[in-house]
Amino acid sequence: MFDQIFGNYLVSTKRISKEQLEEVIALESTIRVKLGLIAVTEKLMSTEQADEVNNLQAVMDRRFGDIAVERGYLTEEQVGQLLKKQGNIYLVFVQTLMDKELLTLPDVEAALAEYQQLMGFTSTDMDDLVSGDIERTVGIFLPEADTLYERLCGIAVRTFVRIINSGAYVSKAYMVNEIHADNLAVQKLIGDHAIISGFAGAGNSLLAISNPFAKEEFEKVDLDALDAVGEFTNCINGLFASELSKENIEIDMLPPSFYEEPVKISGNKFCVFPMVVNDQNVNFIVAIDEELNVE
Repeated sequence: MFDQIFGNYLVSTKRISKEQLEEVIALESTIRVKLGLIAVTEKLMSTEQADEVNNLQAVMDRRFGDIAVERGYLTEEQVGQLLKKQGNIYLVFVQTLMDKELLTLPDVEAALAEYQQLMGFTSTDMDDLVSGDIERTVGIFLPEADTLYERLCGIAVRTFVRIINSGAYVSKAYMVNEIHADNLAVQKLIGDHAIISGFAGAGNSLLAISNPFAKEEFEKVDLDALDAVGEFTNCINGLFASELSKENIEIDMLPPSFYEEPVKISGNKFCVFPMVVNDQNVNFIVAIDEELNVE
């Protein structure tokens, strides 16, 4: 998800084009991150030291780690730790950008610092983002510290990426007391907690969920398309209810409700978690132990 989140920021700031981002992401699975890049990003070696070792590799036909240890730049233990990071999505993304000669490492680091300031993220938040771990990523994009919000949104994002589109990504969530939507599929959960969650869309954006989930090509967001979105919401809530049941928290799910026409969603406080898939924006709506009205 990091590549989509940060990659689209690079596109929005005109550092790369949308077509270049798509090409980079398509190439990621073929990229093996160079140990020198990992060592530099981990601040275990300087760029000059990494370049020196790379140049020596060309004439010595030896592994980067062996030369770096021999030169005293790294220890055997550090080389082992660096090797474990070669599949990290942040490093793969950066390596691909560099291989395509789109950006240099300093360019990427400058853009990351700019993005961090724009989003108001701490250094720990940025560590969570570049980890590539969805659970950690969800946490930094949520404004609500409540554990239940984080757990339900985490399940929603993981399920979205797994079932709907692996290229989906999130934007920063926010708490509101009112939003408007062109259409909505929402479900109530009752029991030890009162929970309402579902997806709100603008125009035909919810087709980005209904079509891949139902494996049909709906032309517009009608009741059939919303039924598919409701079934997907039911999957998310079912996983959440099952997880809570292991902690002896009783939750029952009511049938999803559908709103084909524009609605106003209001309440004392609820969370809107934007997700982007195929350039379509959909909002995951969550209210926990709060009233939510749809009219």
